[in-house]
Amino acid sequence: MLAPEPMLEASLFVLEPDVEAVTAALARAEILQLEDLQPEDWTPSGEWVELGNRYTGLVQRLGETLSALGIARPARSSLSEADLRPSQDWRVIESGLADIESSVASWQNRLHATEQRLEHLKLGESQVQLLLPLEVRVEDLRRLRSQSLTIGFMPTDNVSRVAEALFQIPFVLIPLQQRGGNTLVLAAASSENAAVLERALKSALLEPIDVPAEAMGQPREALALLRREIEVGQKQICALDRERERLAARFESALTNLWNRARADGKVADAIRRFPKHGEVFLITGWVPEDVVDQMKSAVEHAAGHAVAMEVLKPDRHRKQIPSLVRTPHWLRPFKELVTTFGLSSYNELDPTLVVTVSFLIMYGMMFGDLGHGLLLLLVGLWLWRRHAGAGIMVCAAGTSGIIFGFLYGTAFGHPVMRAAWLRPLEGIWTILLTAVAGGVLLLNIGFGLNLVNAWRARDWPRLWLDKNGITGIALYWVLLGGGLGVGFGLFPKYVLLAAPALGVALWMREPLAKWIWGRHCGPIGEAMVTGFFELFEAVTGYASNNLSFIRLGAFAVAHEGLSALVLKYSGGSWGWLVAVLGTLLVVGFEGVIVGIQALRLEYYEFFGRFFEGGGQPFIPLSLGTGGRNASVGVRA
Repeated sequence: MLAPEPMLEASLFVLEPDVEAVTAALARAEILQLEDLQPEDWTPSGEWVELGNRYTGLVQRLGETLSALGIARPARSSLSEADLRPSQDWRVIESGLADIESSVASWQNRLHATEQRLEHLKLGESQVQLLLPLEVRVEDLRRLRSQSLTIGFMPTDNVSRVAEALFQIPFVLIPLQQRGGNTLVLAAASSENAAVLERALKSALLEPIDVPAEAMGQPREALALLRREIEVGQKQICALDRERERLAARFESALTNLWNRARADGKVADAIRRFPKHGEVFLITGWVPEDVVDQMKSAVEHAAGHAVAMEVLKPDRHRKQIPSLVRTPHWLRPFKELVTTFGLSSYNELDPTLVVTVSFLIMYGMMFGDLGHGLLLLLVGLWLWRRHAGAGIMVCAAGTSGIIFGFLYGTAFGHPVMRAAWLRPLEGIWTILLTAVAGGVLLLNIGFGLNLVNAWRARDWPRLWLDKNGITGIALYWVLLGGGLGVGFGLFPKYVLLAAPALGVALWMREPLAKWIWGRHCGPIGEAMVTGFFELFEAVTGYASNNLSFIRLGAFAVAHEGLSALVLKYSGGSWGWLVAVLGTLLVVGFEGVIVGIQALRLEYYEFFGRFFEGGGQPFIPLSLGTGGRNASVGVRA
């Protein structure tokens, strides 16, 4: 099992002249997660609040300039903490950025104007296309517009309504063309009646067509003219793109250096503005892994050039805000997502990634056991892995598990190709079903054991002794399961089962007992007894249902072989190859996904329900965020 690293709560008292260098060193080392703590009479520095905002603005401007020139934002930086002086660097960054912005501004303005003109021309092209049914010069329409002539689309049902609404004024309303549920209309009225016409058309949801100034002549002539102008605009865009490439080559190095410095300085400034200050002293508080405290102390004192006052305390395990850092072995990291999808282990919980990985692969292989199908799944996983897909290694492992169980079943593509090393699911249905249940019992008891360890780590004694997954609950589980089976087979006397009522009463009275023994809070006794009764009932029924849930492992193994055999049966004849290909794809693709979902369901609902709460907070240390080296202690593991 993987246990979270022990954490300590550190408080550093740093003199004002040293705060920049110390914060930069902490950010470079990536070993301290900051915690906001503000003692009485300690307040954040207004100067650093202003500096943090200034760097936010600089980073935004630099990002906009990089994007405008098509320069990728650098992922790595060679800056060292000695290079960072946020209180001074902003002037150099501001000056350098202003010089570049002045050189780029002319190109940006021309590009923006050209794009706007091109957009205007394309919009005019689409508008003039709508005027093709008219046999009138476009410039004549433009002149008539001052005399309240409007052309546009409105819903067809509204045409007659507009005509009825304008009966009190002289007007012209001519439907020109229908398109879908809309009609192109020409509407006109005298200047003194323009306001009435405009209100009526607006209420009828008219979408007017603005005739562009560049359009001249008959609609077809105007359309050809606009298209020539669009072609000229597109050539201008191409020329501006070439100018952008020249500007990017000229300023890329300077911009990336300014970007790296501004981001790093901004990280330091943002951190410092969170630190409370009293007189000339800043207080830096946060969480640090116990095994790197000496490394942090050395880095801080090296940056300051002298000793720094530091206080380190062990945390109260009952606190909920302690970050969780689990150093997962490299080979196990691809499977960590199986756990983090459900939740992150808290500080007092063991990380179950190792057990989940092993149990998931066993369950998957048991349900998907076949030499041929497992090999295909392995090949798919290798393909995904070559394409740097994160799921590739998990798919490879699932395919390998399928191959191993295919050897135990002796089948390939549903056909028996060798003597089964264990059994064939269709020939040993009861054996595989009982094996699945037995495996479920084993996995549930591993969960019970993990719950005991987690309760001990948290010093949660009621959970350890009186919980349904604690010692009393485990005893009740085995009295009911083991005692029941033992009495049924004549191995134990019947009075063994008399322990069940006593254990049940202990679970029922869990809250009152916890209050009596450990002084824990307990609500009204009546309410506690009602709640305890239903929790006891849920626990007893859950013991049975959780075990029986694992029957699906055997059921899916039987179904997998049966479906594979069915595909094999209908693979004869002239079109048999097509049935074989489509059937195999269905089995490997669709059933492969279903089997994975079923295995995860058993992990999340049956196994995790015994011990795992999740809800942990990840350890996120202060970092420059410039892609530099990770901490030597591997806190990003």
